[in-house]
Amino acid sequence: MYTLLPVSAQSSDTLKEFYSNGKLKSKGIKQEGLREGNWFYYYPNGNLSAREQYKSDMLDGTSWYYDTLNHVVAKEQWKRGMEQDSAWYYYSNGNLKRAGVYAFGMYKGVWHSYHENGKLKSVGPYVNGTPNGVWVFYSEAGVITEEYTYVNGVLNGPAKLYNNGILSAAGKMEKDVPVGCWQYYNKKGKVIKTKTF
Repeated sequence: MYTLLPVSAQSSDTLKEFYSNGKLKSKGIKQEGLREGNWFYYYPNGNLSAREQYKSDMLDGTSWYYDTLNHVVAKEQWKRGMEQDSAWYYYSNGNLKRAGVYAFGMYKGVWHSYHENGKLKSVGPYVNGTPNGVWVFYSEAGVITEEYTYVNGVLNGPAKLYNNGILSAAGKMEKDVPVGCWQYYNKKGKVIKTKTF
């Protein structure tokens, strides 16, 4: 169900949409049929689910997103309908989940991901929206577990595996599978085994 409330004489209206239970679902301004300015969206329980900014019916500005308990789960920057610049995503406990930069709607540069306890989960670069370069992964305790090299989103290049933060294996990946000679190490860093793929 919609309710239109005229607010000016310039083809500008406040649009409100309601759930079947009568609770407000969304509200915002439309000018000549296009969303403009701040728009607000709500859950059936009445809590805010999103606050977005529009220009000519395209997302443009800062957008905030919330879970049903009013915790912020995402903050994004938009430009002409595409994600642009910095973005942050959160767990319901308020801890940062991942953060990085968008360019024209695609991941760009180094992104960081975190475990729910706040410890670093992964860090690595994107180029044109896909992983490119060295990515490092960590356990929930914040200890390094893996190190891989990506080329256009595919594992290609040196790889290292760790056990309790200590190097346990090293070799090369090609098209997401291990290739060539891999070396395996004991806790003192001595090679104890080799395997050819």
